Amino acid sequence: MRTPRHIVAAVALLAASGAGADTVEVTSTTLVSAGQQARDRRLGQEPDLVTVVPAYEIVSITARDIRTSIADDLQLQLSGWGSYDFDSLRWDNGTSESLTGDLMSAQVQARFLDRRLTLRLGREHVMSGVARMIQIDGGEAILVLPGGFRLSGYVGSPVAQRFASRTGLKSWNPAGGDFAYGGRVGWSLAIPGHAGRGLDVGASANVVEDAGDPVRQEVGADFRLQPLQTVSFTGFGAFSVYDERFSEASVAARWKPVHRLEVTADWRFLAPDLLLARNSILSVFSASTRKEYGVGLDYEVGHGFSVGGDYHLSVEPGETAEDNSYLGQDLVVRADWTRGATEAGGEITYLDALENGYWAGRLYGKQGFGKVFAAADVMSYFFKEDVNGESFAVTGSLSGGIELARGFSAVLAGRAGVTPFMEQTYDVMAKLVYNQTYTVREVR
Repeated sequence: MRTPRHIVAAVALLAASGAGADTVEVTSTTLVSAGQQARDRRLGQEPDLVTVVPAYEIVSITARDIRTSIADDLQLQLSGWGSYDFDSLRWDNGTSESLTGDLMSAQVQARFLDRRLTLRLGREHVMSGVARMIQIDGGEAILVLPGGFRLSGYVGSPVAQRFASRTGLKSWNPAGGDFAYGGRVGWSLAIPGHAGRGLDVGASANVVEDAGDPVRQEVGADFRLQPLQTVSFTGFGAFSVYDERFSEASVAARWKPVHRLEVTADWRFLAPDLLLARNSILSVFSASTRKEYGVGLDYEVGHGFSVGGDYHLSVEPGETAEDNSYLGQDLVVRADWTRGATEAGGEITYLDALENGYWAGRLYGKQGFGKVFAAADVMSYFFKEDVNGESFAVTGSLSGGIELARGFSAVLAGRAGVTPFMEQTYDVMAKLVYNQTYTVREVR
């Protein structure tokens, strides 16, 4: 595994500075699961079943409020995971080795000029504008200007899984490529009154290249408007410059006419092929365009009981180029109840899509007993058209956990079911979690 040199250098620089952190947050999760996976699945034949027993270790460390003479605030964030397959390799292992892992983030963040300038260096996710949460090894700068203006820019190399090749032909990263850059310019206006009221608008660009060839060239705009405490609007649009067509657009509205009732409405346009790298073979299998229109509401009945629902009408391409658009729909109705340490609820889901559809039902419950909890969850699907000769699927799970001493907690869970692909399926999981915050006060 090859850790990017600039990440190692940044961490070493921080360690050499002699700075002390006032707050350090540490999270560690150890997880072991066991279950069955199918191999060599062929139409009309029973697949071979193998037992997989992967173990995972997930670690995250964050040091905040590091005070130095060169920056107003310094922050270090590091997270990664490793896994080992004790038996057969999982199909989603990603490598041919039993031992694998990845570095999810490793960044140093510093604020200057009375916190108006923020610099980040390392492995990070870029969240602004049409960056689409792109994960890069590189740097980002954010500058807050007078008059409500805000500028941000980034440059780096898109991250490849398991420290593998960054080329778009081999990387799992939907951005692909080996070089990325972009930025956003925004303007905000605060409206006096309740927190959150105001207007925020922005324009952004994102460019990704693979050995000089274009992988993604997008420009976009976004806005958020909250004229009242009970009313808000958001919108986003992205345009592919290379393909000369829109890749995505959405508008959403939220209204809370009374304290217990919230109503939402949304519209979305999507070109799935433009969300993938241009050199990805999967882009040719994506639907050309898709539109969704939706409404939803949530109502707090009282005494811990609430109900809600969402409905969406989707307009998607027909089965052939000559067919008209297919009108699909999905509906979710839910009810939840909470009282003290008791939680319970249920959902009814309906889906009608071009390929298939289903009715589904879910029941769940959780009960706490001081530092101990127990939970159960059952999910059933009844398909519109048989899947692999089966008309339904049922999956249930049981779990229990206990809060141990000194920031430790443990969970044991099991799941079993009947699906169109497995007459009987099961898996068990044991998890040990450590979550602790250390506060250090030093006289400097």
